[in-house]
Amino acid sequence: MRRRDFLKGLVTLPASGLASRKLTAHPGASPLTRFKLGAISDGFSPDFEQALQIMQGYGLSWVEIRVVWGKYNTELSAAEVNRIKDLLEKYNFRCSVVDTALYKCVLPGTKIVQGEKDIYPYAGQMDLLKRAMERAQAWGTDKVRGFTFWRVAEPDKYLPRIAEELEKAATVAKGGGVRLVIENESICNAATGRELAGVLRLVGATNVGANWDVGNGYWHGEAAFPDGYRALDKKRIWHMHLKGAACAADFKDCRETIAGEGQNDLTGQLRALLRDGYQETMSLECEFEAPGLSHQDTTRRSLEGLLRVASKALEMDGA
Repeated sequence: MRRRDFLKGLVTLPASGLASRKLTAHPGASPLTRFKLGAISDGFSPDFEQALQIMQGYGLSWVEIRVVWGKYNTELSAAEVNRIKDLLEKYNFRCSVVDTALYKCVLPGTKIVQGEKDIYPYAGQMDLLKRAMERAQAWGTDKVRGFTFWRVAEPDKYLPRIAEELEKAATVAKGGGVRLVIENESICNAATGRELAGVLRLVGATNVGANWDVGNGYWHGEAAFPDGYRALDKKRIWHMHLKGAACAADFKDCRETIAGEGQNDLTGQLRALLRDGYQETMSLECEFEAPGLSHQDTTRRSLEGLLRVASKALEMDGA
């Protein structure tokens, strides 16, 4: 699912409102002791320090870094990279993943189905990866997110070529001690769990795994859980995005929802993670829009919904 430009018109709430409210429904914060749960910081604020302050109020200690101070993290200056490092230390946060637009471009020689523009040209992809690796090393994570090129009409035909490109990136990443977590993204060639699994089966590099998004497959007719999750090699899921999703009949008119309010079975997904011994990181990704609410409002509500779902999953499993 594409990232929306929510920075326009972002509402800053007064201290007496949602912006100062802390979650009180989970006094033991038990989901946060079992799951390495965080969030993408720009869901709460483009200002990294403000985002960490809000997240800390919910008991979070993991953060995924995407857009900071109005810029994609891979475009930050050296001083800004160091500022983020200082803020992580100040608020006792750990960076789960450095987000990039790696391979959000046209695979040479293919014709894409939508008019997406390359965020970075194909020729600049390895330079982009190297910048991301520098940030991962500075911020204390070994995970960098990537994709599978803009979507074509018959993506299965191009899986071997995509796998070759991922192998190429893996070689560069291995030199910096970095793992690549490849996301199933609705506008890219691996949009579903099945498609992502198909790509990864062709990649022999041991530092390439999945960033499993439990909502994006709905836009291509796949129920994320259990169908998409079932297709994936559980040992190669190294990061996750959690969100709500709902569709009309036959996966028509899909839309994002507050986490826990959609038809995707987040409770079942989290229970499966418990049974499968999942120990890696996960992030709330909220791009939900609602009239009269700022992006910060919807992200807060989505996080609160997700924490309730996680508590329910733990309770049902007796964890």
